[in-house]
Amino acid sequence: MNSRERCLRSIKHEEVDRVPLILRIRPEPWIKLKRYLGVMDDEKVYRWLGVDIRGVGIGLKGGYEVRGAKYGERGWVIEEGPGFQVEQNIFGYRLLFHRPHTHTFTYIYHPLQHMSLEEYEWPEVREEDFDKVVRLRRRYEDFCLYGGVTHMWEVAWKLTGFNTMMKMLFTRPKEVEAILDNLHRIRMQQAKLLCEAGVDVIYDGDDVGMQKGMMISPTMWRRLLKPRYAELVSLCHRYGAFFLFHSDGWIEPIIRDLIEIGVDILNPVQPECMDPAEVHARYGDELCFDGTLSIQHTIPFGSVEDVVREVRERIETIGYTGLILGPSHAIQPEAPVENIIAIYTAARKYGRNPSFKRR
Repeated sequence: MNSRERCLRSIKHEEVDRVPLILRIRPEPWIKLKRYLGVMDDEKVYRWLGVDIRGVGIGLKGGYEVRGAKYGERGWVIEEGPGFQVEQNIFGYRLLFHRPHTHTFTYIYHPLQHMSLEEYEWPEVREEDFDKVVRLRRRYEDFCLYGGVTHMWEVAWKLTGFNTMMKMLFTRPKEVEAILDNLHRIRMQQAKLLCEAGVDVIYDGDDVGMQKGMMISPTMWRRLLKPRYAELVSLCHRYGAFFLFHSDGWIEPIIRDLIEIGVDILNPVQPECMDPAEVHARYGDELCFDGTLSIQHTIPFGSVEDVVREVRERIETIGYTGLILGPSHAIQPEAPVENIIAIYTAARKYGRNPSFKRR
């Protein structure tokens, strides 16, 4: 069974030979991992680990692109000095990074606090990226290909500032709707191109959860965001692609809504916020889970034995199918290389389906 077949069957809750695997990792631990293995070619490392997923996207152009500036982590570097770096995203919001920390930042500028919505210049979809996606589909024909689209809720509040957005939900709802509509138009166009290029899964990362609650009420989510998500899911299904909804944090009140609109895969089922075994007991027959392994505790701060134990626990409580196992988000710089390797070694060892072998 190749990686693509393994993943697609797992999404559909059909029998697989082993649990499919995904890797999300920041550049710093990725470099450490490659040096540890003595292999600098990315694809060789993916194959060594047994990762079944590859990713691709359709980019944006125009907007608030800073021509001639070098690109940092989240945008173009517009200012830097001892211990800091300011980057501007294509949507015009700015981030402050404090060095040497590379994985934390602060939003310091929100364009819609300084101009009207009518003055704002929306980026355009980079349609020329379509050919690149087609080439990658051919290159990774034996792998499950995820295609990511622009976030909607997350970008919306970054344009206005989070506190401002919370007020606007009640004081300027029509303006909020207009912002969401423009972002929704962009992501629908990206999704259409990705589906036409043949990706298997459309990945929508749009955090609405926090560690112990939701950013907005389930009622507000259902009114503002659910209809637009439903339209995106419907588009994907018309092309035969699956749809993955990502939100960090506690989102249990809306899981039934996600199932209702046709979401196929739920990511990351963050174990610090929702118990994957409990969520699976309630919804596991209707959703495939992606992620589930702790990047806040086990992977960075646990022992190899702790990592192996968590991998085995996921397989024992969720099963061989209906699960794409991996870190709940990007593995952070603190994670020991040995723990990263332990994830995939343990998953390949304990994630093999014995009944499949007997067929």
